[in-house]
Amino acid sequence: MSSKNNREQKLLLFLSKSQDYITSVDIAKKINTSQKTVYRLIKEINAEYENGSLIISEKGRGYKLDYEKFINYQKRNKKCTGDVFSPHERRKRIMEELLISSPKPINIYHLFSHYYVGDSAVSNDEQIMSEELKKYNLILERKNRKLAILGEEINIRKAIKDIIEIFNIIDLDDLKSNQELNFNKYDVLFILDQLRHIEKDLNITIPYPYNVNIFSHLYILLSRSRKNPTLLFTDTVSHREMENMKRNNNLYQVAKSTINHIEQYLTNILPEIEVYFLYQYLVSSRMQGDFGKTSTFSSEVNQVTKVYIDEMSARLGINIENKSIFIDLANHIKPMLNRLEHKIRIKNSLLSQIKLTYEEIFSGVTKVSELVSKKFNLPVINDDENGFITLYFAKIIETSQHQRPIKILIMCTTGIGTSELLKAKVAKQFPELEIVDVVASRNIQMFKEKYADVELMLSTVHIEDKIHIHSLLVSAMFTMDDQKRLQRKIEEIYHER
Repeated sequence: MSSKNNREQKLLLFLSKSQDYITSVDIAKKINTSQKTVYRLIKEINAEYENGSLIISEKGRGYKLDYEKFINYQKRNKKCTGDVFSPHERRKRIMEELLISSPKPINIYHLFSHYYVGDSAVSNDEQIMSEELKKYNLILERKNRKLAILGEEINIRKAIKDIIEIFNIIDLDDLKSNQELNFNKYDVLFILDQLRHIEKDLNITIPYPYNVNIFSHLYILLSRSRKNPTLLFTDTVSHREMENMKRNNNLYQVAKSTINHIEQYLTNILPEIEVYFLYQYLVSSRMQGDFGKTSTFSSEVNQVTKVYIDEMSARLGINIENKSIFIDLANHIKPMLNRLEHKIRIKNSLLSQIKLTYEEIFSGVTKVSELVSKKFNLPVINDDENGFITLYFAKIIETSQHQRPIKILIMCTTGIGTSELLKAKVAKQFPELEIVDVVASRNIQMFKEKYADVELMLSTVHIEDKIHIHSLLVSAMFTMDDQKRLQRKIEEIYHER
């Protein structure tokens, strides 16, 4: 991200945290720049937004965000694409093409002809791409005016997942209709069907972002298998790994069935280790439903969870002893440990907002994670994971005060931690509301019959369908501005009564 874009993001996030107007002086101090730069950034942000000013100004008071526009701006900004590519974007696109086709070499002219660059730029790109690929133990080979990426299949897929950024920001609800994402629509429909089968067979829901991770894994598998129909892996599943899978027979059978469906779809036999890889993604995912919940954990999960609770209790100055809190966090820690072991990374799309909104909690969690890694000899726990854990402790603080039980439905696509945190924030600030459920946006049609007496839908996503009740679009972080707009909406409903 360029320094300009970084400053714009800091400015927007800082304004999103405030309930009122903020002066340019205070903004400049917060994002560590000059007032003149603040004025320029605000002007550029508003010029980029098509539907009026994203940042509102009032003489003598300063600046504030139009929050509903901001929420939609964030979604649109993540998905937009352009025809002009920076050198960084150009290299990423070329690496994408080489990785998907690996180890097949591609002509250099074919790779670079769309970007209209000279030989010196091509040579410079090769050097930079080569260094980037070394992080994944991959080699960029040049031979006979052709380039190819060489290395182990597991490293190629990891590089694809990291380098093709769209896999980290897609919204599964948009995949079938959003043409800008440039996915193979038949593969998309097939994989979404497989996800539905997995959820049905296990009687669970796989929330965001875990469903995106599994989708990405399967989409990459299809893309690689189609480009390289011969066996991609020479590895086999060891006896110990097979025994471990069979101990969790439900997940193993679902993984096996899904790979079998993929073989039929591709009309090609896949190596047995593909079942093992999919199993690892399933066992590393948080699940909603009876199958995904447990109150019995391994010794390591219990110990790691206890360290987080004990250390964060001391750092936050609160006593955390509730058994349900322990179980809730442990149910997150369990798949997290699997992710660390198998080097599966879950992208946290709300990380910047979490860092800004819960700065103290995030800082504490980061330090505790360093302690946990050393104490239990674990890989480094990254900021994405720290952001998810932060939400659990933020929820504890939000629910620490007594709540009085009027009817509301919360709709999210952002997963268990975030949706439960939003639920806790709403319950704390508006005890007169009765939150009957938190639902996924893809289930909007179901709620019309199931929740007939609900009067208000609070949603973090824009509702396209016509619904018979009041609705309000809010940020997943439920800012002060969201709270003020919700208060007005409540008063409107009371007036109608």
